[in-house]
Amino acid sequence: MPEQEPQKPRLIGILTFLLVLQVPLVVFLGLNLITEHWTFLFSWPVFWADLTEAFTLVLQTPGHFDGGEVLFFHVIAFGILTAGAVLALFSALLFNRGGAFPWILGLLAQTATLVAGIGLYWLFQPSQSYWLMAIGVLMVLYLNYGDVRQWFLQSKTGDEGSPDA
Repeated sequence: MPEQEPQKPRLIGILTFLLVLQVPLVVFLGLNLITEHWTFLFSWPVFWADLTEAFTLVLQTPGHFDGGEVLFFHVIAFGILTAGAVLALFSALLFNRGGAFPWILGLLAQTATLVAGIGLYWLFQPSQSYWLMAIGVLMVLYLNYGDVRQWFLQSKTGDEGSPDA
């Protein structure tokens, strides 16, 4: 008797949409950390000037940190958030196939989001840290939901002797 294909949970489609939605949201929050205002959404020249000014300040930062040089940590957080956004995008692209790799990529993306959020909260408590932690916790809860984990941890080969068959 042929084995029937396991039914894909509805939550997989929702998680794929949430991962795709998370990418621009996390990048926008990271850009807001660097520029410290939302003008990058309205004007490219203002955004580019703010961004170059931020990276120039980071490169010219002396060995010690004064109160106004928290931007250095914001740039580090932006790098972590960008890496997490790339992982989230790759995870979303591979999500419907199942297997452990996209699930692990999704968890790594949420780890990056949570590390940036908790690190920023611990250092300076900017408003973005609350949003980052909320996004990370919500997605980790969804990724660890029983049906979702079962979908990603099932065997692809369907061997007769494996416990997943």
